[in-house]
Amino acid sequence: MKKYLFLLATGIFLLGFVGLSWAQCPEDTVDSGICDTLYVDYYQNPENPIPPTEVYFTLQVTHDLPNPALDSISAFVVPLKFTHTNPAAYCSIPEWRNKANFYPNPDTANNIFRHFRGIENRMMSLYEQGNEAEWDHTGLVIEYDTSGAAYLFLSLVAMGSEDHRWWEGSKTLLATVTLLVEDTMTICVDSCQWPTTGHLSFTRGDAKQYIPRHFMPVCKVAGPGSPPSVMCPPEEWRHTNGTFQTGPFVAWSEQGQITSVYTDFSGSGITDIEVVYMEPPPASYVEGYVAYRVTDHCMAGGTISLLTFDDIGMSDECLFPIFVLNNPPALDLTDIVHICAEDTLQLEVSVSDPDNDSVEIAWDAFWFEPDSLQVPTNPPSYDGGNPGILSWTTTEADTGTWISSFSATDTCGAVDTQQVTILVLIPQCGDCNADGVINSADVVYLIDYLFRNGPAPDPLWLGDCNCDQVINSSDVVYLINYLFKGGPPPGCE
Repeated sequence: MKKYLFLLATGIFLLGFVGLSWAQCPEDTVDSGICDTLYVDYYQNPENPIPPTEVYFTLQVTHDLPNPALDSISAFVVPLKFTHTNPAAYCSIPEWRNKANFYPNPDTANNIFRHFRGIENRMMSLYEQGNEAEWDHTGLVIEYDTSGAAYLFLSLVAMGSEDHRWWEGSKTLLATVTLLVEDTMTICVDSCQWPTTGHLSFTRGDAKQYIPRHFMPVCKVAGPGSPPSVMCPPEEWRHTNGTFQTGPFVAWSEQGQITSVYTDFSGSGITDIEVVYMEPPPASYVEGYVAYRVTDHCMAGGTISLLTFDDIGMSDECLFPIFVLNNPPALDLTDIVHICAEDTLQLEVSVSDPDNDSVEIAWDAFWFEPDSLQVPTNPPSYDGGNPGILSWTTTEADTGTWISSFSATDTCGAVDTQQVTILVLIPQCGDCNADGVINSADVVYLIDYLFRNGPAPDPLWLGDCNCDQVINSSDVVYLINYLFKGGPPPGCE
């Protein structure tokens, strides 16, 4: 059985002492992937839309996993302030209708983690598995101030060994908050700082906290004459130019009919935005998607708003972002290259681009370490292209370490740079891997060549340690004797 009270205290301690980044994504560098987002959506009671009645605000999370071991969410802190415009009427968050715990006596029908209107709540699904995969610490505090504003403080921590961290998904249901309203009113929900140290934040698996993107405050009319409702498609991530369509949106009216849905766009790089209906207006329920064209994937993208109007002149709006992200190119170079003096190097330089952009490779610099003013006796050449070839015929005077630097630039101006170290060596008999040092690695290299189909020494005579014109097991023994038993050095007198 889970130690609920102990974990509650431990969870509060954890949330109070991990580091927090105060910048909201995308400026937040702690959130390492696409901006995590907390959405707040409003729903009326379809069975009884006229107050006194229940209304619902859902908390939904968009999250991605560039690095699952690091980025999976292991804790939420969600402080919210609920205000309304009808001081003569009550608007409350009843505790009996907003349960947060699963132990010891679960009330799944009134739990904030319940499934809602056909939308799966992942925490409830974890609980229903029966293997304690749901989170151990689920804390909910509800308070009111003298003005009638309600404060809700939700904190969740995955602390048990069986607890599953929050996984990737778009607008997955975290919680449903139920309010009781007595009369028609406009209800606004906003993030707040409550208690004094409680900020809206998500926590990664490495205990780094960050503030997710959100679109609060959200204000909705509850009661007769309330506006239609619209649920936006999930946000989109695009990396190439082209024509695309979003996931579905739905719009509905409890009292009238939806007459139209319009789009508005704020951003860059996207044009030709239009609504395409699958269930067209006029109707009490409308469904469709948004078609759009990415004309410049080097731009930032933006936010599309869906404006929904009904036949009694009321409207609703929802927002969803389209992220147009350019991925930088990636050079493919070996970090270190060994070459013997008097030999010719043919170094291939290639680049890949996740967006299939055209990419230019530049040979930026070539210098000697540690004397950058030293020039090679026979300068190398680079033929460009992708792949390109760096050619260099070395001499004994070039012995040492050289650095060659390359850069790759895509059509959006994103750049990747990489350096390759070129070691020019005087060949030594016994230096089987041609790295300039005779050590145990050469013994392994020679054994691999002789008995495991490994690569041959280059040039081959580097492996003829005893100078008998044959490379065999006796050369391995000779090299071992030299390295570990004080035997004579490899090579011919």
